[in-house]
Amino acid sequence: MHMVHQAIELGTLEPEQSCSIELSVVLCDDKYITELNEEWRGKALATDVLSFPAADWDDLIPHSPLALGDVVISLDTAQRQAAEQGHSLQDECRILLLHGLLHLLGHDHELGDTEAESMAQQEQDIMQKLSWKGIGLISSASNRQQEDPQQAGTEVEQSRGNTPGSTEETSTSSSTFSSNRGSGVTASTSFSGRRQAKWSSDIRLLALDMDGTLLDTNSKVLPSSVKAIKAAIEAGVTVCLATGKARPAALSALTPVGLAGVYLEKSLVRAAFEYSIRENVSLSGFLGDECVTMRYTPEIQALRDVYYEPLAQVMPSVDAILNGPPVMKLLFMTDPKVIDAKLKPDWQRLVVDHNAETMQAVPNMLELVPDGVNKGSGMRKLLANLELPVEAVMAIGDGGNDLPLLKSAGLGIAMGNAVPEVLAAADAVVANNNNDGIAEAIERFIL
Repeated sequence: MHMVHQAIELGTLEPEQSCSIELSVVLCDDKYITELNEEWRGKALATDVLSFPAADWDDLIPHSPLALGDVVISLDTAQRQAAEQGHSLQDECRILLLHGLLHLLGHDHELGDTEAESMAQQEQDIMQKLSWKGIGLISSASNRQQEDPQQAGTEVEQSRGNTPGSTEETSTSSSTFSSNRGSGVTASTSFSGRRQAKWSSDIRLLALDMDGTLLDTNSKVLPSSVKAIKAAIEAGVTVCLATGKARPAALSALTPVGLAGVYLEKSLVRAAFEYSIRENVSLSGFLGDECVTMRYTPEIQALRDVYYEPLAQVMPSVDAILNGPPVMKLLFMTDPKVIDAKLKPDWQRLVVDHNAETMQAVPNMLELVPDGVNKGSGMRKLLANLELPVEAVMAIGDGGNDLPLLKSAGLGIAMGNAVPEVLAAADAVVANNNNDGIAEAIERFIL
């Protein structure tokens, strides 16, 4: 354990984070690590190292020992890799332990080139300062890929645990274990380092965005999504819609748990409808099961035909709208360029004094919603009602208004068609909404 403390002190923890450390290191053979790999990752293959984080650091009791988790190393695979690299078994075990330890501390080379370079540099710096022989696992993989791309194509998968750490997959043939050492630095699945997210048995709630996620570009639910969702329900998972839609079914599901009933100020509603008339921009007010507008436009009709929203009733005046049921949300619809150049700057400024904020799900729409009412806050209320921990939630989305949702979930998944901000914030990315992305996410992380 002395070298573990040295490694941590030499660059993986800030000085103010120093504390007592608890780390379990398991040295085993290929048979045992293959069983773990198959049980927790569905891969009946041997691998060199698996990392199993113990808990989120934020949940630790102050001044108590820091329980990092478990690092499991196969001595059989390590021995073969040591022979290929020309150093001792002890040297190889140090390299594997360091790699696993860095994953436990929140590093993940699967998150992109920048993170891979940072983690590789951490490995090299620590090894040099400790005078260890050899080079780090990531650098070794990079070198091998440059030397022989054909032998460096093994995929890096995720390991078991609250925050899956990456492991280097080896071949099923013992004669090729050493040649595949540390290969496949690009990832098919990646998670941010300190977020807790377990597989199958731990996911109890699935939150789904609709437009751009559950619905394809034709606003249809793919058969694969229907099949996967039904399978998830049969597996005991609660499925809910995290959407800004006014669909009666969604409201019926959310009202009992306290997610409905927050409204916009009347002064803001008046200002928005007067603005829509002055600027000739389509605007719909959401009242719950019904919508209202000041004038009928092709965009208003499209809300019904394309997005399944109630057809807005044309009201004679703004006063008539204000004298009716309270407005939960306002939705502007126009050309995306107009949204970005005029509406968004105007309303980001105007909502400040009205306890509201702007949201955007698709490029040609801009929403005005009560301040603090977003998919993330709704998810937190739903979790409290269901008495579920954040770690039990997987959320899937694509638009800017899905950011709070993904950030509030234990496992945030971005659709392949998601906006850049969502892609950057997500723990993993699946196919787009036209190519079975929902089914992929459910099959990979729940079933």
